Amino acid sequence: MDPTTAEDSSSGANSPSSSSVPLTVDLSASEAGKLQNNGGYIIKNNVVIAKNLEGKYVAATVICSHEFKKKVVFKNNEFFCGEHDARFDQNGKGLNSKGSKGLKIYTTSISGSILTVSA
Repeated sequence: MDPTTAEDSSSGANSPSSSSVPLTVDLSASEAGKLQNNGGYIIKNNVVIAKNLEGKYVAATVICSHEFKKKVVFKNNEFFCGEHDARFDQNGKGLNSKGSKGLKIYTTSISGSILTVSA
């Protein structure tokens, strides 16, 4: 699955860059199309925004804590870095040795059709 991407400022676990949140997503806009289905995700401003299998929105940095690669996606109801197969639960806890440093997770909230991601 190819994520929808928008390049902007970066942020991440242990990253020296400034935060890319808060940010908003209009869930009725075409950029959010992949968030209509449980398990779908997009990447915006270096944040992975997903709709988990339970239908709740979750968000995390796209920057993996293992080697700070911008490779984190949402796969199999968890955050996953394809660079070295680091896995993280939806609370940012590492699920294998490559994910042991954890992952920066953001808070999500909805008002109407606007999803807000904040620190």
